[in-house]
Amino acid sequence: MSSEKEEDSRTIRLSRRRFLGVSTAAAIGGIVAGVIVGAVGGYLAGQSTAQTTTVTQTKTVTQAAQTLTTTVTQPTTITVTQTVTTTATPTPPKLTRVIIAWPFEIVTLHPYKFSRNIPSESPMDAIYDRFLSQDINLKIQPGVIEKYEWMNPEKTRIDFTIRRGIKFHDGTELTAEDVAFSFSEMKKGAYAATWGNMDVIEVASPTLVKVTLKKYDPSLIAWLTFLDAFVVPKEYWEKVGPDEFSKKPIGSGPYKVKSYKPGLLELTAFEDYWRGPPAIKEVVFKEVLDPRSRAVEVEAGTSDFTIAVDVADFDRLAALTHLTGKKAFITDVAILMIPTYYPETGDENVRLAMHYAIDKEALVRDVLLGFGRPVSTTEAPGYMAYDPDYVFPYDPKKAKELLAKSGYSTDNPVKITAATLKGNIPRDYEVMQAIVAMWKKVGIEASLEVITLAQHFELRNTGKMKHVHLYPWSNATGDPVNSVGYSQWPNSPFSTWRGLKAANLTDYSGLMEEATDIIAPVFTEKDEEVRIAKAKEAAKWVVEHGLVIPLYQLATPYLMKKEIIYEPWPQGFVRPYYMKA
Repeated sequence: MSSEKEEDSRTIRLSRRRFLGVSTAAAIGGIVAGVIVGAVGGYLAGQSTAQTTTVTQTKTVTQAAQTLTTTVTQPTTITVTQTVTTTATPTPPKLTRVIIAWPFEIVTLHPYKFSRNIPSESPMDAIYDRFLSQDINLKIQPGVIEKYEWMNPEKTRIDFTIRRGIKFHDGTELTAEDVAFSFSEMKKGAYAATWGNMDVIEVASPTLVKVTLKKYDPSLIAWLTFLDAFVVPKEYWEKVGPDEFSKKPIGSGPYKVKSYKPGLLELTAFEDYWRGPPAIKEVVFKEVLDPRSRAVEVEAGTSDFTIAVDVADFDRLAALTHLTGKKAFITDVAILMIPTYYPETGDENVRLAMHYAIDKEALVRDVLLGFGRPVSTTEAPGYMAYDPDYVFPYDPKKAKELLAKSGYSTDNPVKITAATLKGNIPRDYEVMQAIVAMWKKVGIEASLEVITLAQHFELRNTGKMKHVHLYPWSNATGDPVNSVGYSQWPNSPFSTWRGLKAANLTDYSGLMEEATDIIAPVFTEKDEEVRIAKAKEAAKWVVEHGLVIPLYQLATPYLMKKEIIYEPWPQGFVRPYYMKA
């Protein structure tokens, strides 16, 4: 019996040693598994965890006897307490590259060669610095030009002090030589009518440029923030020539050109930019001319930012979880430009009937879905010459009466051709379709042709416009020089009169000389209060003689990824430098 007990004792002790081995292995396995599971679980949860692991092992020992078998069950519990420290879920990296689905053709980076409106200048605005800048509230601020001063009472001599410490993308310093050279090149470009007024341009020191004007220009300072007003490096331009420069430009703006081909522009941050390096390090302007295609781009995520999608798509897209939508009024006004070198549109009755027949409230409400506000003159709210009390009425009955005076009716309509853009501004084509339908009701039969911005400029300059063109007129300065002045003055290179003169065509309206005299004070009057009063009179006069049909101030739909923080600029620029993520 004694030997059996000793054997039993040995069996039990052996079983315990074996059990402890098994239990220890189980505990170690539990710890390892616990660490792995705990680590993964903690990583996903983003917090530290304390875990208690309990391992229970049951062992059965059989006691041998002649007639008795006793089964003893011995539970053994090992408790392991372990603390697993884990790191928080990492924050996704900030967006540093933005692809912009762009509604305008990207055909050149030449800063001075072609006419354009303000929004379409955005790619160049990223590459080049302007002489002066305009803040988001349209106030003029120092830029490359740190200070300016009129040097005589006639305001025909002006001194420009150039900011020190600005570098071009190749590392060279920007000096007064570059500013003076840029002025000289601008005198040869698309806006030569403005810059050609600079008669003498003198570099007095590395930081001082002296300019003598042919005549006083009240809008000169505003133009230094506006179209075409870019600084280029004299040395590089002269080395490679203007054609090569337009392919591989160098500026002093916040972005350098990484690669460029027509339709696609890739930019990279200029880390030595004088205002500070951009937050967004890579920017792509990708030409996508169709508004529905731009909507698809941002919805699918193949582009991060776009403007001027079809307004009918805006609410749905803005509600998507990965997008933010914004609606912003800009300083552009949609107008109908009417050349008078056709007998039909040379007839004032026809021109005025075209205006009276248009229900602008309906256009904004039903076609633009609120993305606009009707205007009665070329001057929008916020412009210096805006008159809130003047309203040109919608009066289809009056339109019919005027047409009848010229022998036209719904049975005998006057026939014209209307040219429209398609996809450059919200619902431009649909707006013109609606206008054509309104005209038909009073006795104006219009066929519709789609053109590009480049075609519009070519037709305007050569006297080959259609009877009427839809065009978004930019005036980020608010000065009437850049609204009623340049859009309607017969001496303006941007008006319909330019083509009439260039092609020596007949002015069937007989109004060219009178229009010249009425609009001239906008450019020449030195008393600012008188000048603005004259501008208001001129803006009403051109409307009441049917030389232009102002339609509405534009509101632009913006769509962008949720990560992008950006406030639209009222000028209509898209400025990646001011984007953050």
